[in-house]
Amino acid sequence: MCRFLLSCAIAGLAVTPLTALHRQDPDFTAAASRAFQERRWDDLVRLSEERLAAADGGQVEAALTYLALGRTGAGDVAGAVEALRRLEERGADPDEPVAGGDPPLQGVLSVLWNRMWADFDPQANRREFGPLFEAFPDSSAAPLCASRLLMAALELGDDAEAHRLDEWFDDALAAAEECGDRAARRALLQRWVRGHLLAEDADATVRSRAEDLWRDAWAAACREYGFDGPPTGGGLDEDACRRRLECELDTDDAYGLLIRATVLAGEGVPAGSPLLEIEDEPGARFEDVTAAVGLSGLAVTRVASADYDGDGDPDLCLAGRLFENRKGRFFEVGKEQGVTRTGHGALFGDYDGDGRLDLLVASTPSPTLYRNVGRGKRAAFEDVSGAVGLDRVRFTAAPEGAAWVDFDGDGDLDLYFAVYEAPVGQGHPDVLLENRGRDGFVDVSAELGIVAAGPWCGRGVSPYDCDGDGVTEVFVSDYRLQPNLCWDFAEGVMAEIASGTLLAGREQPPGEGAFGHTIGACWGDVDGDGTSELFLANLAHPRFVRQGFSNLSMLLFRDAAGAWRDEALLRGIRFQETHSDPAFVDYDADGDLDLSITCVYEGVPSLLLQNDGKGRFRPVTVRSGAVVFHGWGQSWLDYDRDGFLDLVVASDGGVRVFRNLGNDHHHLKVRLRSRGGGPFAYGATVRVTTLDAEPPQVWVRQLQPIRGTTSQDEPLLYFGLGDYDGRLQVEVRWPGDGGSTVETTRADRLLRIRG
Repeated sequence: MCRFLLSCAIAGLAVTPLTALHRQDPDFTAAASRAFQERRWDDLVRLSEERLAAADGGQVEAALTYLALGRTGAGDVAGAVEALRRLEERGADPDEPVAGGDPPLQGVLSVLWNRMWADFDPQANRREFGPLFEAFPDSSAAPLCASRLLMAALELGDDAEAHRLDEWFDDALAAAEECGDRAARRALLQRWVRGHLLAEDADATVRSRAEDLWRDAWAAACREYGFDGPPTGGGLDEDACRRRLECELDTDDAYGLLIRATVLAGEGVPAGSPLLEIEDEPGARFEDVTAAVGLSGLAVTRVASADYDGDGDPDLCLAGRLFENRKGRFFEVGKEQGVTRTGHGALFGDYDGDGRLDLLVASTPSPTLYRNVGRGKRAAFEDVSGAVGLDRVRFTAAPEGAAWVDFDGDGDLDLYFAVYEAPVGQGHPDVLLENRGRDGFVDVSAELGIVAAGPWCGRGVSPYDCDGDGVTEVFVSDYRLQPNLCWDFAEGVMAEIASGTLLAGREQPPGEGAFGHTIGACWGDVDGDGTSELFLANLAHPRFVRQGFSNLSMLLFRDAAGAWRDEALLRGIRFQETHSDPAFVDYDADGDLDLSITCVYEGVPSLLLQNDGKGRFRPVTVRSGAVVFHGWGQSWLDYDRDGFLDLVVASDGGVRVFRNLGNDHHHLKVRLRSRGGGPFAYGATVRVTTLDAEPPQVWVRQLQPIRGTTSQDEPLLYFGLGDYDGRLQVEVRWPGDGGSTVETTRADRLLRIRG
């Protein structure tokens, strides 16, 4: 009675050819296998039906199996069920291997899942999963089908159907208990919890079961891998870190469900929740003010912040949609101020050096540039794309990553675009545009060697002066297991310096040319030693990690000899499958950089990690109140000017704004304005030293507001000072050959420095 429980966790598996069937009848199955691999579902159906109609009638089981797969891929699940029924009539069990091949029912479910994994339309789920569940309610396919059908019933308000499916799960859970199959019970519980959460239905019972699932899953993983340490945090040796990683790989889904159930239940983190052990007490908390600031109902994936109108508070641009900050509330003003194009992201930067922030929209097929022509309190933009030559640029795929960056150190802002893929997996050359003043932007991608690299699937651009020579390097995040790039311009030559180092990623297995799925990256000094580290956010499927490829996210430190080493596990960076857009930020104003990471995929929570002051991290995601699901870009800014950094996250599930409620700590904000072509001083380095403390404390930050995957933070430098409220020395090293400036100030101020 428990046979179907053994495979109830099937989901998202790659569809593989039925090689055993191929050996049985190569004349038919060779063609069918090719059609199957190439997803030519109509051809697969035709081949299978022709085989079944053939006079010799051989290999009926193989033909019926391929027919079921083909009909599933073509969207005819009822037809697939009919083919599986015919297999049963011949005495074959669709849930068991047929003729030495894979179980047909599992193959059908895999094809169906690959089509439907991100489709949450309730009617579509009923249409697709319903026939399979009703025909085979005791099969390995039933739990996944029942989970999706439960979600659909809850979404549609069909109480009777939801009750029927709840009872089905209760009976299956009781059967698993009777059989003593703890793994089956966990898998069933996981499906039941997910069904409710996909419909955003989470009461105390759902939360309690999610907690039960997490505890059971974590305990089982710890037993299997011999791990007896804490569930999160740094400070373990390498062996313990690897054991904990194995536990995290096994329990990542249960971890996400625990967080989502806790958040949707809406009661904070209750007493007895495992999150109290997993997460630390946060140094500051957030409140969701999305509705209060006027940004409800917006579904965009990229966000940038800057004070473009010069009134002292930061405004927003959401992938080209412009919002003005008016006393802490945002109003959409793009149309009235002349900004009419949207794109894959948008960024503020002063390209012409007139002291006003212009706006770049990473649109296709060409980028769009709006020049800020506002005067006084009147903000206005004009489209100058044609005048500066951007209309001559033709992207061959979407520009997922973009950045303003003075790559050649001449004082004005150039443009780098990381170009993604089309079709899936096919990369395209990146685009580098040099700013030549009155001559506009000139494509130098070919002459400087950018085109010759790859072509890769670019996703993000994170500029940073990583070698301290005063010229900004261009770090490019590449996806699809491809190496990352880092460009260094010196003596008129653009050199790619990531190759052969961990900046490119870790080649897994060695010599096979597979690296990571890097989406975003960010730079910052996490251990307070005056040098900067790099965090690479890699999407890493657990099954691929276990197979020995697909990089985990990395936290890279550089030694005195210039070699990079990864300390993500040692420092307590928790595994999550879909790390996406990262940011180093001192959210609690205690003087060290914390780490915020968005995570894509429906229902997957973001991650906020708190720095212990020594570069080790512990999560505070839920307890801080700043959790987002299916998040993409993020921007940190002080939108209400209270001295603490707030958070805006762009998401397919809706933009979210979190106000930082602050604490008793002190801070300093530094806004730079230099002379020359880049008056907003992107690339400047600021060193702050306490003058009334022994020993003195020192913080070093670099103004690089653009990072990740076309994300932009408010372009000023923020220094948390903890308990210190005395005098401060502030030294600015201006970008390029701009020299340096030294000033003295006190805590809790916005210091404006002109170079």
